[in-house]
Amino acid sequence: MWALVASSAHANPFTNLAYSQTAAMSELPRYTKLPLFDPHRKTFTCVYQALHLPPIDPQAEQWFQQALALDDPNVYYKDKDWAKIYQLYVKAAERSHWKAMLNLASLVLSGYPGVPERDPEIAIRWVEKAMQQGVPDAWDRMGTYHQTGLVSGGNATSAYAFFQRAADMGSPVAMTFLGDKLGGTYDDPGGEFWGNVEIATQMLECALGQGYGEAAYELGFIYKRPNTVEAKLRALRIFHEGVKLGSANCADKLSVEFDGMYLTNGTGLVTYIDKSRSERYSTVGDALKLYDRRLKLPNLDKVLPLPPAPLPKWDGDKKMLIDAAKAVTLPTTASPRPQLQGREFIPEGHGVRPLDESPGRVLGNKPAPESGYWLAIYADGEKRFYARKGNPEYYQAGERFAPPSAEWLQPEEIQWHFLGLATKLPPQSHEFLAHMSAAGWMREFSERPLALACTGHQRCPEAGIWEGRIAQDHPLAAIYNRWDQQSFVEQGQSFPDPRGRYLDIAPDSVRWTWLGNPNADGDGPGIRKIAL
Repeated sequence: MWALVASSAHANPFTNLAYSQTAAMSELPRYTKLPLFDPHRKTFTCVYQALHLPPIDPQAEQWFQQALALDDPNVYYKDKDWAKIYQLYVKAAERSHWKAMLNLASLVLSGYPGVPERDPEIAIRWVEKAMQQGVPDAWDRMGTYHQTGLVSGGNATSAYAFFQRAADMGSPVAMTFLGDKLGGTYDDPGGEFWGNVEIATQMLECALGQGYGEAAYELGFIYKRPNTVEAKLRALRIFHEGVKLGSANCADKLSVEFDGMYLTNGTGLVTYIDKSRSERYSTVGDALKLYDRRLKLPNLDKVLPLPPAPLPKWDGDKKMLIDAAKAVTLPTTASPRPQLQGREFIPEGHGVRPLDESPGRVLGNKPAPESGYWLAIYADGEKRFYARKGNPEYYQAGERFAPPSAEWLQPEEIQWHFLGLATKLPPQSHEFLAHMSAAGWMREFSERPLALACTGHQRCPEAGIWEGRIAQDHPLAAIYNRWDQQSFVEQGQSFPDPRGRYLDIAPDSVRWTWLGNPNADGDGPGIRKIAL
């Protein structure tokens, strides 16, 4: 049963948290005793953060998204309502939303106008709370606080111990940081980098599998090192994947490559100049910088496919280029529900507890012992059937239950299950999608396409945007079934292989659903132009 709670302004969000003021400093998570960082480790086990995170409360997620929307990158930072953003993050964090906790910590340290807290201790405690919930990225953040000296006594040695713990727990941020440091061709005596490419590669591939675009940037340089045709092609593809996952660095790298920067010394990823591709990567990179890794462009191939695929015609409208590459969603409206009347009426946006959570039942020949919604069930052995219309009905305490619909049933044979009072439902999935569309993270279609689906081992039967999903009971469902798991695929092409992003998912385990939106015909045969 869900209920909204009111939250007032918070002078100190930790006033009511279970932090003992007399606890020994050594007991705080910030001072956890960890093994020293080992740059020459021989093994690394890939762990996925999403499989070990605490569940997210829907209402907390809605508040978190509202805060993100208010933090609009198109608005000058001094003009943003930071007090409101902070309040929304606090409300979400108090419902154990770990991302809100980390964002709160950043706000406290930001110095932005309107943020009511400026005490670094508060920032550290929010991160500690996320650490206590087992959030790998929180352990990485604490490493940063040690490295910058925000934690008393912290230094590079303790920081790297936290980074190592975070990476082993599954933090893609920590994996990417350490992957960069371990990716040297030799050890730097000063300790700035180490030559452990095998472990660096494993960390970066694990981070990329979790959808962290910056891992692709570091990985691309490692892949390119042999400087062979095959190595360059592999690096080119991984940089392109990084752009789809929101890496501005990858976009800038490819813009420079196609502009001919490295043609003269033979180290370039391509052997020719392509100004059109360079311009598009530059435009994409600027947008990704503005949104600071929040924006994903899974349908990049709609506007900017890798060669030898020809580029669709573009009229130079930068907004259209970015919009066409965004994730898309079908019309984000709730499924229509018939408006029931009488005892069956439940206010819009409200619901009752499911039958399996009913706290009790009574026979139909007795009056209702408690006011609320009741559901009539006839039990025949282990089988259960609706004894009336199948909808919960409201009865006040003392009212007699209505007789069953079938004349052959007697009232004493009917079990009335109590489902409680109607309460406001938590935000639903269509509400989140509508919010993401309004905030500019997605693009909403005006109408639904014809139903068309196939599995990943087949060739694409129809050009357009496709959404990939695996069964919910698959071990990697939480990793793969993301809102941005989409791809623009031309007719006759192969669907993206999850193993290309280092996920152990067979292509035939993926069900691809066509969302439509192919590019439009151009001015001549074989010429296409970008269409929204």
